[in-house]
Amino acid sequence: MNTAAREVPSLAWYRVPEVWLMLVLLGAMVVGSFALLSSAIHTPDTHIVVPNDVPRPSRIPPIQRAPTTEAAKPTEHGQAS
Repeated sequence: MNTAAREVPSLAWYRVPEVWLMLVLLGAMVVGSFALLSSAIHTPDTHIVVPNDVPRPSRIPPIQRAPTTEAAKPTEHGQAS
């Protein structure tokens, strides 16, 4: 049922196709990682401009209150219960 180990010819590692597949996939991951890193370094961030906005760190409220208008007032449907 089982073959003795002495009767089975041994294969060199470079004759096994799965080894080459693993090497190609690992190489592609390394090349892709460097390509992603290179594109991240050389691509500038987009700057979003909001009209009449004062630069401030996040989570700090604006210095001046926003002007209230009729559209900005909460209605009975807009209030949380």
